Amino acid sequence: MKTLCTDVVPIIVTYNPDISTLNSAIKAISSQVETIVIVDNGSNDDIETFLATLTETAVNKIKLLTLKQNYGLGAAYNRGIAIARQLEAEFILLLDHDSIPQQNMLEKLRNAFFCLKKEGKSIAAVGPRYSFPDTTYVSEFIRITPKGFERVLCKDPFEYIRADFLISSGSLISLSALNQIGDMDETLFIDHIDTEWCLRAQSKGFQIYGVCEAIMFHALGDKQIRIWWKRWRSIPCHQPFRYYYMFRNSVLLWQRTNIPITWKSADRLRIIYLLFFFSIFSPNRIENLKMMLKGLTHGLRGVSGKL
Repeated sequence: MKTLCTDVVPIIVTYNPDISTLNSAIKAISSQVETIVIVDNGSNDDIETFLATLTETAVNKIKLLTLKQNYGLGAAYNRGIAIARQLEAEFILLLDHDSIPQQNMLEKLRNAFFCLKKEGKSIAAVGPRYSFPDTTYVSEFIRITPKGFERVLCKDPFEYIRADFLISSGSLISLSALNQIGDMDETLFIDHIDTEWCLRAQSKGFQIYGVCEAIMFHALGDKQIRIWWKRWRSIPCHQPFRYYYMFRNSVLLWQRTNIPITWKSADRLRIIYLLFFFSIFSPNRIENLKMMLKGLTHGLRGVSGKL
């Protein structure tokens, strides 16, 4: 018998979603909670019409907020967070429209939070590992070291891994912690919103953990490229406009005093790798290069918000 996590409100942000994937995501999470908040970020398709086709049980759990235009991921999350506060939730679960939680993922995250809290830790968020659909790949958790970003493997499926940041989708966040840390940074629009919030949380004395036994399906990028560089790696490829935000927001965060120097150093190295790889080996490489350079230029000029 599945346990309903009645103190958790998932927030699903949609933007021109694949309806089949969104349907799977709603079906998966609706079996784990009482209420679901969906914030649609100005999709071209009529989300209300799609929701009306769901089962009565699922429809009755959904609170839909439709925005008239795309205000960005951070703004959409914040609108959902405001609704969760009105509902007096203890936790929020952030989800993208292409993230499908696996069985009991939420319960495993919630149990991990309380176990870590019982140990005396101040926890801001816990998150699952994610798997790419139709592959055997399962993600690792990331720590920042003086040598760069370190990937930490799960040696025990029941292990909790201290991480320096999580991807936003799948993150279970304590609203009590969120009230002290602050909401998502809307000025970043998309990309690095999760990084900035996790680093901000740690600057205020909170900790971030990955939960090895909690799994979700999640697609990073439009497709994956497998390359060998010291080990086999799956590299997500995005549409060119995403590289603008990745590069611009990195430069914006490099200029913030609350961001650790170790992260800035590691991220500068990462940006060099991305610039080299996606301007030479990826599809749309000329357009990618233009967007990356534009992002770097705008970041140095302090430009934020929507492109």
